[in-house]
Amino acid sequence: MSNLTKKVILTKQDPLTKKEIIQKIKANGKKKKLNVFARFYRFLCWIGLRLQFATYNKRRRIKKFFSPVSGRLSAFFRAHVVVPVSGAWREFREICGSTEGFGNTFRQHKGFFAGVVNVLLPVICIAVLAVVIANVVRAPHALEVSCNGKVLGYIEDEGVYNSAVKLLSQRTVNTSRDYTDSLTPSYTMASVSSSMNMSSETLCEALLADSSDVENAYGLYINGALCAAAKSYGDIQFIMESFLDQYKTGTPGEKVTFMGTTDIISGLYSTDRIVSSDKFAKTISTKRTETQIYTVMEGDTAQSIANVANMSYARLIKINENLGDTPEPGTSVLLEKELPVLKVQTVRTVKVKEKINFSKKTVKNDKQYTSYSKCITKGVPGEREVLKQVTEINGVQVASEVISSTVTRQPVDAVYEVGTKKAPTGSRVGTGRFTWPVPGVHSISSPFGPRWGKLHRGVDISCGGIYGRTVVAADSGTATVSRMAGGYGLHIIISHGNGYSTCYAHLSAATIRSGSTVSKGQAIGRVGSTGHSTGPHLHFEIRRNNTPTNPMHYF
Repeated sequence: MSNLTKKVILTKQDPLTKKEIIQKIKANGKKKKLNVFARFYRFLCWIGLRLQFATYNKRRRIKKFFSPVSGRLSAFFRAHVVVPVSGAWREFREICGSTEGFGNTFRQHKGFFAGVVNVLLPVICIAVLAVVIANVVRAPHALEVSCNGKVLGYIEDEGVYNSAVKLLSQRTVNTSRDYTDSLTPSYTMASVSSSMNMSSETLCEALLADSSDVENAYGLYINGALCAAAKSYGDIQFIMESFLDQYKTGTPGEKVTFMGTTDIISGLYSTDRIVSSDKFAKTISTKRTETQIYTVMEGDTAQSIANVANMSYARLIKINENLGDTPEPGTSVLLEKELPVLKVQTVRTVKVKEKINFSKKTVKNDKQYTSYSKCITKGVPGEREVLKQVTEINGVQVASEVISSTVTRQPVDAVYEVGTKKAPTGSRVGTGRFTWPVPGVHSISSPFGPRWGKLHRGVDISCGGIYGRTVVAADSGTATVSRMAGGYGLHIIISHGNGYSTCYAHLSAATIRSGSTVSKGQAIGRVGSTGHSTGPHLHFEIRRNNTPTNPMHYF
């Protein structure tokens, strides 16, 4: 039994049951919990008192520092605000409570009324002045624009008129330039409602209304500039949609839109600006010439600049009179570039198949020389399906972004066996890759294989005028020159030191000696017809471990 249980039993006069003892223990536990909270509260109070004692001196010093200022402010407020206001309020109460006539009251308290007038009158004047200034400032003003003695309307500033004249020049042709130049505007300030201000388009309409050679039409504006005008709004819409249709491919999700801003604006246009529907379609399909400035870089020539700019050399020289064939770096060159009048951007998602390049691996063979190389496993490229988002401008691709890629076939790596054995000192080992022995002549008069009942051990290289042509070594090695009365006649055998050797037969002359080391492509002799030969040609053999093989398998 615990001490707590013993304490509970001893303090109770009557014997307690087991249930009462358990309830007593729980009650004592709750009291202990309440004591914990009480202790925590006293701890917080103690911290608050410590903070108050710690900041007492600082608060006292701050109060002492500001006490002179606060005293003077309170004295000033009491003398100039409290005392006058309380006196005025006392006198006002006396006036309100007086039963005498107004004349006697005014004479008795005329000082009070004079003070009220002196205070209220400046306040009223200031308020009236503020209202007048606010009305003047807030009142809308505009420029009344007149042209050739006729009032056209009201505009916000002169920039609106200048913009209207630019629009007017677009809606008229060069023959109407005298009309636009003759416009002499005059301006007058006027106080009108802001709703009466005219836009540049409205003012342009008002200027055109004075001309007799204008008609109502619809103009196509590209990036704010007039491209063409036609009478039928429906024809313009149909032509624009047909222009977009020529770049559509029917790909799901394809987006074909015009680049820049294209607006169709109705209004008055010069009759010379209004064209037929067919000419309107041709106009938006043409190209415009845009000039650019190019700075010459090191190594540039006039021809190279013209090629990059897609210009003719003659045109480049014509628009740059002092440009030489080799301009100095830093020189500015004027270029012309043809751009479509109307640009169409096409964005589509396409799925294409691409090859995956295979890797090359090597296997070392210490029994072969370092020039030895043999393909053990041919490389096979892999394949993948790529989903791309392609962007085109007027049918020319300008961007391509890969969305996803899925490999459909893994690539097979190419495996090559290479030799690691070093060649003996003073010897030359071939590379294992052969070059054609008669440069410039590739016709074969007799191939490798059975001929006249026996094996033709090589290929016969022949053509008209081949006699005396230079014969070169197909690979590096050590040469042996031999002369035979029959058979091969004058011939050279080159041992390449890697298991391969080559034979060059029926030569007319040898330009090297036996035992010479030759390099790949080095001249070793001339084509002839010595030995058993039916005419000038070169009999060429490739032997592997002294066994003839088909030379055509090595080229």
